[in-house]
Amino acid sequence: MKKVLLLAGVFFLLSPALYAQHQLEGLSLDQWEKNGKVWYAKGWDSGNKGTSTLGKNVTEPDEEYLAVKGPGKKAARLRSEFIGVMGIGKFAAACLYTGKFVKVIGTSGSQFSFGVPFDQRPKSLHGYYAYTPGTIDYASKSMKSKMGTTDHGNIDIYLTVWEKPFLIDNTKDIDLNPKTPGVIGYGVLDLSSATNGYVEFDIPIQYTSDATPTYIGIMASSSRWGGVFTGSTKSILYLDELELRY
Repeated sequence: MKKVLLLAGVFFLLSPALYAQHQLEGLSLDQWEKNGKVWYAKGWDSGNKGTSTLGKNVTEPDEEYLAVKGPGKKAARLRSEFIGVMGIGKFAAACLYTGKFVKVIGTSGSQFSFGVPFDQRPKSLHGYYAYTPGTIDYASKSMKSKMGTTDHGNIDIYLTVWEKPFLIDNTKDIDLNPKTPGVIGYGVLDLSSATNGYVEFDIPIQYTSDATPTYIGIMASSSRWGGVFTGSTKSILYLDELELRY
């Protein structure tokens, strides 16, 4: 009788339906669609709504350079670029995040809401990335000391007890960090050097509370300081096959 119960418990833990409930839509990064000029990864948003007004999607699907190959497989390619005409414009770090793009604010920046409803407590974020950082060739006044240094990328995950998504506004320096009110779990991976092809990663989530989360946010960028218009136009980040592990 005990063996039957044990086997039933194992089946319950490994049940595909239960596993799917503990994941987020689109973590594999295989499903994309183009709405007008804008590329979207299913379950994600990016800054493409802003950059596409000048004819560029800095976050796009890639069908050739993959961590896991197979029919219908894709990866995300995030490429930092200067977006403008005749030298007038802004540096744009490619990003991918769970949330929604809100709006472009003139030529000063943009707003987006970060996080989607979620009530589980994963142990880590697993996946694959390939990164080529360039030398920083654009920097805001407050980041001039970064000019000529190597760019950094990032992959971050947050578990929170927010009542609604967090509004990030780079025109008002409103950003997110592990000490932001409502954050109860986080994992941060700083990408500081080039990889030789794809690298498998597993970001442990550090919890600071026993509370049940209400939101989860995952964010990746080819230039960590892109929110303050600082980075390299040579930086490229590929992401593939993300997964929450328990």
